[in-house]
Amino acid sequence: MANKWGIVVAKQDMTKMWFDDKFVAVTLVKVLPQEIIRYKTVEKDGYVSAVVWVEKKELNKEKGEKVDYSLITEFPIDDAFLSAHQAWETLDATLLDGVSSVTVVGMTKGKWFQGMVKRRHIKWGSATHGHKFTRSWGSKGNRKPRRTMKWHPHAGHMGLEQVTIKKIPLVSNFEKDWEKFLVVKGSLPGSRNGKLKFFAE
Repeated sequence: MANKWGIVVAKQDMTKMWFDDKFVAVTLVKVLPQEIIRYKTVEKDGYVSAVVWVEKKELNKEKGEKVDYSLITEFPIDDAFLSAHQAWETLDATLLDGVSSVTVVGMTKGKWFQGMVKRRHIKWGSATHGHKFTRSWGSKGNRKPRRTMKWHPHAGHMGLEQVTIKKIPLVSNFEKDWEKFLVVKGSLPGSRNGKLKFFAE
């Protein structure tokens, strides 16, 4: 795995800006407050990684409610990261200084149950002379065996799948209202305020 460490961001808005003498679409993401809780080691856990909490929430201690986080995740790390960062250290956008492109991991938008036209891009059927199956599929397979083959395309649930996009150019960054934002080229998976993991390449 080429990427060794990263941060968690929240997807915000899309806009356009000049990049390499072209007016291209970009996505704004907000760097969320996050902190390294601990490190996992080969001796204890079988592998090396950094456990990171995101968006710490202080709950009512009088009611016995403990501290909560919106997300707890892990990042694979290398020896250089391990020697440069200690446990309970806050991570921010400076971690990506000097990085020109990132690998993005996130969940796509959920689109519920969809038919064959939208999910599998099949061709529409006839729409004339009282045809009732305009958006329906055709034959589902042979006469025998008397079941549908598992590799045959079907209608069903669409979206909410984890996707990985590599080599996304990191255009720039800026700060607004004491919050750090990153600008990346192109579109990113997920909905607004959806959490994404940025890995440095």
